Amino acid sequence: MKRQRHGRLFWKVYLHGVGLLALTAVALGIAGWLFGRTPAWRAYPERLEDYLSSRAGDLDRPEIVERDLRRERDLIGVEMTVYRVDGTQVATNVEPPIPPLEERDVRRLKRGPIHVRGRHAFAVPIRKDGVVVAYVASGGMPLAGPLTRGAAGLALILIVLALGSFPLARTILSPLERLTAAAQRLGSGDLTARAGLKRNDEVGKLAVAFDDMAERLEKLVRGEKELLANVSHELRTPLARIRVALELAAEGDLERARRYLSEIATDLGELERLVEDVLTAARLDLMGTRGGAPPLRRARVAAQSVLDAAAERFRVARPERTLEIRVEGMLPIIDADEAMLRRVVDNLLDNAAKYSDVEQPVVLAASAREGLTVEIIDQGIGIEAADLPDLFRPFFRTERSRSRGTGGIGMGLALARRIVEAHGGRISVTSEAGKGTTVHFQVPAATEQTG
Repeated sequence: MKRQRHGRLFWKVYLHGVGLLALTAVALGIAGWLFGRTPAWRAYPERLEDYLSSRAGDLDRPEIVERDLRRERDLIGVEMTVYRVDGTQVATNVEPPIPPLEERDVRRLKRGPIHVRGRHAFAVPIRKDGVVVAYVASGGMPLAGPLTRGAAGLALILIVLALGSFPLARTILSPLERLTAAAQRLGSGDLTARAGLKRNDEVGKLAVAFDDMAERLEKLVRGEKELLANVSHELRTPLARIRVALELAAEGDLERARRYLSEIATDLGELERLVEDVLTAARLDLMGTRGGAPPLRRARVAAQSVLDAAAERFRVARPERTLEIRVEGMLPIIDADEAMLRRVVDNLLDNAAKYSDVEQPVVLAASAREGLTVEIIDQGIGIEAADLPDLFRPFFRTERSRSRGTGGIGMGLALARRIVEAHGGRISVTSEAGKGTTVHFQVPAATEQTG
């Protein structure tokens, strides 16, 4: 497994934490130094001299002196041993005892407490009638032992915290580094890049939002590529037929070229419809993704008039087909783009006629349930269950529709869904292979407002 290399943000956060620990240690050290430099602690040897000199008479009772020394050790942690000036030990609170002073240091005691050279300790004279009769040899300054142990403990704590901060910083920042790497891969063109983080915190929510965005971006780019490929494919056949007719005319074979005129008219109609459908679908999608209002020219329209116009067009365009109209009650007034909604009904009626036999009627049913509800029913070839989820995808055509040579480019249902959803409605298809298809859509009725 490849070892993860941490970026600048990780080291910045981690070193910032270590720096804070170091500043804390420095602050504590300065506070301890200032505390140790206070006059109370500097005056301790003098105070001890005064106290012991007042108890000089107890030198003949070592047990009393030793009791006092042990009390001092318990209170402030100073280790001391009392000696007479001739080097005889009187009492001690530590084992082994503090070594006695050299003769030259004993002579210095006449001037008062001294710091012992090479020991980082002090010695205090004990006077009787103004004469030094004994002295206290210490093992260090007051609180030196506890302060040393405290400093060592503090250093150990800081080291443990510094080491423990590393996995903590890694836990916090590794997901961000992983998310950054996924964003960089996505930006470089890898549309499959995902963060894949499963967390219940803010970083996890950010990763989920990023993955959702990447998923939508991948679908959008794939859809654009499919759109370009499908449009190119659909343009190829009619353009090829038009080119053949033009070449025949250029060669002087006007009779054969004339026979192609009707096919050219059909091809031009398909091209015109293809361009119009693609542009309309793209316009609806574009306005929807921007969060603005769909490009509809809304007006208060009688639903009955939309269906009557669609039925009349169907009967004129397909006189050989039977169209049954089934209307329940009075249809509502709707707030809609009449031309767009007509286009939905026209497309659905054309599809029903294409994929059903001439002998079978096409049914156009409508009611005032949930606003305006419309159903287009045929008894044609039907649709396989596996194809139903893809019906509204642009340029999708089932194999059964292709094999019957019905034509079409697969934009009818895709465009119908966009128009219905732009009106705030919904559309669905139910079908069974060999038994027919029912397309159902619903749009809301107009609100009771006047302009």
